[in-house]
Amino acid sequence: MDGKRIIVLLARRAAGEISVSESAELDNLLANHPDTVYYEEFVQELWKAPEQETDVEQFFDWHKQRHGKALFFEEEEAVAQPLSGTSTGAFWRRLGRQQLVLYALVLVIGATGLWLFIGNKAEVLPDRIEIVAEKGVRKQFQLPDGTKVWLNADSRLWYDSKMQTNGTRAVELQGEGYFDVEKDSKRPFIISTEKISIRVLGTAFNVKAYPDDDKTETTLIRGSIELSVNDRPHEKIVMKPNEKVAISNYTPVDNPDDGDQKSALTLTIGSLSKVQVADGEYIQETSWVDDKLVFRNETLAELVPKIERWYNVNVNVTNPNVMAYRYTSTITEEDDIHQLLEALQFIHSFNYKIENHDVTIY
Repeated sequence: MDGKRIIVLLARRAAGEISVSESAELDNLLANHPDTVYYEEFVQELWKAPEQETDVEQFFDWHKQRHGKALFFEEEEAVAQPLSGTSTGAFWRRLGRQQLVLYALVLVIGATGLWLFIGNKAEVLPDRIEIVAEKGVRKQFQLPDGTKVWLNADSRLWYDSKMQTNGTRAVELQGEGYFDVEKDSKRPFIISTEKISIRVLGTAFNVKAYPDDDKTETTLIRGSIELSVNDRPHEKIVMKPNEKVAISNYTPVDNPDDGDQKSALTLTIGSLSKVQVADGEYIQETSWVDDKLVFRNETLAELVPKIERWYNVNVNVTNPNVMAYRYTSTITEEDDIHQLLEALQFIHSFNYKIENHDVTIY
């Protein structure tokens, strides 16, 4: 795989200078090498760095803090240095945006190799590939069979590198993912999570299965899927379009009849939640795919884990009364954590403070 070529094309796309043929080449490279989504993330982060003089150096320091354990930045090993008498910030500002991205990537490669950068995020074993979307990051990529996948923040997907030749197309999900499955009548697409398994041939649906959440949800947009609870494999649920299945209260209990342990759970089948916002109508369960977090009549207690994943922050609520406040709103990709908290504060009064990645609400 020509990693340098992918980096160059990503930088040209970010600069708006990529040609039609180069764009097609890049799409093909990314489709055939899903693990390179981390190249794309790094380029995008650098490209979105503020251009103001006071912010450039701060952004670079922030990126080193975020990925420091993987990158091992050491100035003495850098492949280029600022000119004598020039500050680091001034040196970086002299570079064009495209050169900024390429320079930073060369720095990474020169210091430890870009594979070390992605090494702690994507574990590539002989037959198993892992894709990770960290907190504050949402990713889109294509599997070898042509299935399109969107991963929400703080999520992981594993799949077999031999997916194209196996009898089934099997993946494992931890977190939340939206799947637009390439149709193949001879090879079913199977998703396994901690609590449920889903079998499809070709369809579009959303699965939310965060380990710390009380509820596992599946939302079907089109087509049909067959859902089963892992410890009850013979009990199948066939879902129809615009349906949602939620499984909660997943607590093992003793069966008085045979002495075996079975799961006490609540299974709810309902319809999708459509919410009207300023620029159109969105499905609440899948709005994150469009970089919008839509919530309706949810308590702050329900919102806290979503806010933590969306913004990559830790939220501590010291006033228990605040946790019961209910909110209906929409968060967009452009809204920062300050704007969100001020909007929530306007609906129900509370105080907050932010220090680095820690948010305290009181």
